[in-house]
Amino acid sequence: MENSLSTVAILPFPASQEQIILALIVIVPLLLIFSFLLISEEAFEAIGFRFHQAVLMTVGALVGSFINIPLIPLDGAVIAVNVGGCIIPLFITLELAVRRRVNRYHALAAIAAVSLITFAFATPVPGVGITMPFYIAPLAGAGAGLLLARGCGTAPMLAYAGGTVGTLMGADIFNLANPAVLASLTAVAGTTLSIGGAGIFDGIFITGILAVALAAYFGRRIRKMKIACPQDSETESG
Repeated sequence: MENSLSTVAILPFPASQEQIILALIVIVPLLLIFSFLLISEEAFEAIGFRFHQAVLMTVGALVGSFINIPLIPLDGAVIAVNVGGCIIPLFITLELAVRRRVNRYHALAAIAAVSLITFAFATPVPGVGITMPFYIAPLAGAGAGLLLARGCGTAPMLAYAGGTVGTLMGADIFNLANPAVLASLTAVAGTTLSIGGAGIFDGIFITGILAVALAAYFGRRIRKMKIACPQDSETESG
């Protein structure tokens, strides 16, 4: 009688400690990246994009975070704009305003409020860039969106506009407009100051996603409490 042996054996766990560690090293980052992409895609859907558009924006922002476009040459340095952390958020915010998905005056107010807050907390660090506690911009964006929309459906959109563009203005533009700060940041030859750029975990990209998620969550909580909320169509008339 012949024995039938499987050529592929799937074990419930690796056979050795080394294999367990290797599996964790491979699987855990993949799960984190997948979860991050899923949350990002849902955030873009929350501000009015369809599924395929949300996927395109997510992938574009992630890939674009590695692309810097030189803008202003300086003595031995250059100011550049990051595609994923600057151009795409500006494009999305402009699209929201042009298509009247948000009240334009509310969007400008959210951007102004977040600009002032992020400017107050941003710290230029020579050799590093402009730093700020990671929670400041998302909280400021979500707070501005919720207050200006009074908890209505446009709160996530206002949170995205305020969180991203407001941070770009307050943390980056306002600081780079200061000659003393600019000189300290470009003291090292060959420095590239990337507006909105910090790799795959770019602060602007993360800010937009977290601000939208916070505004969407607390907006639903507010509406469940049956607090008075104007119709979304009224907020789009501006």
